[in-house]
Amino acid sequence: MTGTVDTELVRREWILRARPSGRPRGTDVELVGTALGEPAPGQIRVRNLVMSVEPYMRGRMGGEATYAEPYALGEPMLAPTVGVVSWSDRPELPIGSLVLHEYGWRTESFVDPSDCRRLRHDDLPAALHLSVLGIPGMTAWVGIDRIAQVRSGDVVFVSSAAGAVGSTAVQLAKQRGAVVIASAGSPEKVSLVRELGADAAFDHHEGPAKDLLRSAMAEVGATALDVYFDNVGGEQLEAAIRVLADHARIALCGMISVYNSATPVPGPNNLLKLIWRRARMEGFLLADHLDARDAFEDEMAALVRSGRIRPVHTEFAGGIGGAWDAFVGMLDGAATGKALVPLVPST
Repeated sequence: MTGTVDTELVRREWILRARPSGRPRGTDVELVGTALGEPAPGQIRVRNLVMSVEPYMRGRMGGEATYAEPYALGEPMLAPTVGVVSWSDRPELPIGSLVLHEYGWRTESFVDPSDCRRLRHDDLPAALHLSVLGIPGMTAWVGIDRIAQVRSGDVVFVSSAAGAVGSTAVQLAKQRGAVVIASAGSPEKVSLVRELGADAAFDHHEGPAKDLLRSAMAEVGATALDVYFDNVGGEQLEAAIRVLADHARIALCGMISVYNSATPVPGPNNLLKLIWRRARMEGFLLADHLDARDAFEDEMAALVRSGRIRPVHTEFAGGIGGAWDAFVGMLDGAATGKALVPLVPST
């Protein structure tokens, strides 16, 4: 039974009105209410439960040439979102199914079946499918296993280790038998990453990155890094290159230190050391690793159920009305772990 579409339902959604310059402002967007109307042939209707806000969205708002298409001015923005199917005539996506799609920044979505995926491990909370079981978790998994190829005994440095990707990367590296050094942005976040298993950790605000990293390495008796999982770029990337071991691996995941810069930021000035150390530095995107999604999800779901991986996320209040403040807060470092916006009241 498909039921009847409520065409009178009002959807609230965020529209991009201007391209941000520097730090995004409230005048760049507008929250509007629109009549939901009728689905196109073949579409399903999804009641959105929770959406994520992520650093890469800043580039899409600004129109920069990145790996993702810019958001269109005057149109609703996009965000990874988990929702429940509330109307469907598709037998493979019945009413009540939990699905993942990109049509967030709104309370209700009409979605083509080809643009969503029914979640396999739907016994786990919806929010986890946007954190450890979602893009951040798989990013950490690909970076640790496929790019950096972390092995038992490796000394691994993870920057922004209390973030959505970093917090999972720390735990996965420990699962692989590595010695883990972590950086974070506050004493509270440093305490958290130690709880997650980091053998040494430091607050990057407390001094030059090169000095803080060397002190953390001394704490664990390490003289060089085998792996650097980079979420930050800038000074911390330069500091890591300074102390690489021979044949070290750097997984370039993100560079949040430069996302809000209005002018180009100079890169590390010691790249020559990559040659001396015969080191490898590689950027990566999940789009190149979708063949591994089922393997990742099955392993991660088992790790979560057994308690060996701890999900770390921050839920911002306010529902859809609070989504913009949540996004800006995430860019400013207000989130620990994955930044999420629940769109319906918790039950």
